[in-house]
Amino acid sequence: MRAVTLCVAMLLLSLVALGQAPASPTPAPASEAPIDTSAIEGILRGEEAADAGQGFTYDPANRRDPFRSLLAGPLKEELGERPPGLRGMGVEEIKLQGILNLHEGYVAMVQGTDNLSYMIGAGTVLYDGTVERVEPGKVVFRLQVADPKSLKPYREVVRVLQ
Repeated sequence: MRAVTLCVAMLLLSLVALGQAPASPTPAPASEAPIDTSAIEGILRGEEAADAGQGFTYDPANRRDPFRSLLAGPLKEELGERPPGLRGMGVEEIKLQGILNLHEGYVAMVQGTDNLSYMIGAGTVLYDGTVERVEPGKVVFRLQVADPKSLKPYREVVRVLQ
């Protein structure tokens, strides 16, 4: 019983001591300096522009665009400036007009983006590929593809004469 009385006495003594302790001084309010919100306002303006369908850009930082197909081949900007004439035209941009049988073999006649006709044969270099072979009724192109999963670094595109 003595121990209980002693504990109660100590508890009362500590409560009295806490009640008489001077209150801790409250810090004086500092002069309120204006907070720089220009960065936040810029972000909000950018989000509003993106919500409105304008002003959104993707910065790849030397990485490929994750939403672009690997089978599509390199972008036009990646290949550099286009040379004039047939060498500046892509495989998908030319139209197959006819196939001729000459002494040297088959030659295809194509119409370019400049509405001029060109004669192409095996080995002719285009902007994004080469002519693999010309056969009766079709032309086979070899299109360069930057696909790391592909076993071949190219894709064959066959254009059939219609």
